[in-house]
Amino acid sequence: MGYTESELSILMVDDFEMARLNREYRGIDHATDVLSFPMLEGEFGEIAPEMLGDVVISAQTARAISEETGAAIESVLDLLLVHGILHLLGLDHEAGPVEAKEMKLKTKELLTVLGHCGEEFEWFFDTD
Repeated sequence: MGYTESELSILMVDDFEMARLNREYRGIDHATDVLSFPMLEGEFGEIAPEMLGDVVISAQTARAISEETGAAIESVLDLLLVHGILHLLGLDHEAGPVEAKEMKLKTKELLTVLGHCGEEFEWFFDTD
């Protein structure tokens, strides 16, 4: 995706910490699966262009998704990480249907690069 010399941080937290972060930074008072904190945006976005930002994943929610869908926990974590990275790069499924479709296509592409097959994530991609 053109960021071969870039860095990001990945933080795994529990649902309690995820709810705190979601409340503090998004004003939403519950846990979520993944949050992204891009460093390429905003007033100081050009200070460290090699730093993409932070991806925070709820390990508890990832495990619950794994148990609910039957997907391996490693696959769920890959999906959440890809999702978070795409947000760091400016893609946003909440911006509208065109953007949501673009993000899903890019997600499929990157999961394939990571060695996953499409059937593994039918539960995710078939929800529209």
